[in-house]
Amino acid sequence: MIAAPLLLMLKPKLPHAVVLTFHDVIERRGPKSVWFDTTVDELEEILDAFKKANANFIRLADLRDAVAGRKSLPPRAVLITFADNYRGYGQLALPILLKRRVPSVQFVHTGFVGSKAGRPKLTWAELSSAMKTGYVEVQSQTVSHPADLTTLSDPVLAKEFARSKEDLKRLGQPVYAVAYPNGKFDLRVALAAKASGYELGFTERLTPVDRSPDAWRIGRYVHTKWRQALKEMK
Repeated sequence: MIAAPLLLMLKPKLPHAVVLTFHDVIERRGPKSVWFDTTVDELEEILDAFKKANANFIRLADLRDAVAGRKSLPPRAVLITFADNYRGYGQLALPILLKRRVPSVQFVHTGFVGSKAGRPKLTWAELSSAMKTGYVEVQSQTVSHPADLTTLSDPVLAKEFARSKEDLKRLGQPVYAVAYPNGKFDLRVALAAKASGYELGFTERLTPVDRSPDAWRIGRYVHTKWRQALKEMK
């Protein structure tokens, strides 16, 4: 265990890319809207701005292969991700993304797939249908979406990572990436993700991929900081 942090630091230089993360997508703002909501118009504005800046929208698998040294990314590489598996992704965001042929990733907390409590979540069938478009990957956001992974014991943390990965296997795709709920993480969390077999771990630090410490602490720009991400794209 002592040598594990050294193994992280010895990883090859990470490729340059920016990663954006969205949460729920809504038609328009109302009294119940919150900061993590993105309206349809706002999503289109953001995608238009990146397209105008000649962004190359990549797949998560492209980033994984580039991190592993198996391929190079194009200039101005941008990865679009979503968190929390809200139905607004399937109903509102996905049609926009598919029309523009923009790949995306949905990070799912598997214990709540299909839940109708609060804001409804996509079902397993809906996730499978989205994946069949060829433009969607579904990856882990743990099982129960703990408020802060850093507060969990080692056994509970390992269970959150392992069980989520096992749950997602039902979709018939490789499970190799995890997004830390609420962006809460530390080195112990990153090492636990690595030990659970994840090749990539995503935080919410506002930094490009190549300025992240390693493959298990990759930064993502929340959608409200998209202009900052646009400036970092090159």
